[in-house]
Amino acid sequence: MKLQSKPLSSISILLLVLMTSAVVFSQKGTSIVTRIKFPRGRTTTVERDSVHRGMSHDYLLKASAGQTMTVHLAARGGVCFDLYTPRLTDSLAQCSKDWSGELPRSGDYRINVLPDTTTERSIPYTLEVTVR
Repeated sequence: MKLQSKPLSSISILLLVLMTSAVVFSQKGTSIVTRIKFPRGRTTTVERDSVHRGMSHDYLLKASAGQTMTVHLAARGGVCFDLYTPRLTDSLAQCSKDWSGELPRSGDYRINVLPDTTTERSIPYTLEVTVR
């Protein structure tokens, strides 16, 4: 017995695309991107906000190779941050509350604040960033 394949209808293709898009969207969630600019003469800035499952906050800041960066995250519950170099493929910290070190290259660093994936409630946090 030979099986014949039937071409997919336009509706079938559309449904397949929509289902795939929904899965990708739910896996990635929503990210709010904020550029950090230090006030003139200051080396420290403080950001306060809150996150919940399906949401993260990305903070971008320009820094130079050889500078020292310190990042501290204060939050109750399951909130942590990842820290990426300007290449985004190099991670300096993963799910941390504190990190300090010399920066390897110049450019935009990304601090990604994200909640534990099991939490349903909104979790407030304070992020303190120092670059010298």
